[in-house]
Amino acid sequence: MRIEQIPQVELDGASGITMAPLNAGTSAERVKIDLAVLQPGSSLPKHPAGREQVFYVVSGRSRVAGDDDVEHPISAGWAAVWDRGEQHTSWADSTMTVLIIQRRPEAG
Repeated sequence: MRIEQIPQVELDGASGITMAPLNAGTSAERVKIDLAVLQPGSSLPKHPAGREQVFYVVSGRSRVAGDDDVEHPISAGWAAVWDRGEQHTSWADSTMTVLIIQRRPEAG
């Protein structure tokens, strides 16, 4: 067993958001996992999902939007799932903790 401290680092270009990479998702790995803490009023800028992406809310409240720019409220226990390439964004309405899970497609 190993016990490791995984530091939170500020996310470039997104004030009020820190992330801790739990799994790097390198070429030998199928899944990339990040733990993000978003402060109230912060947002992740609109960007395309590089892989299928699950935005699972552990605590707090948020709004999310996909390609259609329609905002949807989301809170603890709920997840937004974006397809690869789908433009998406999120806004923190309270301090929130989310797991961002990205799955690399199987080689075809």
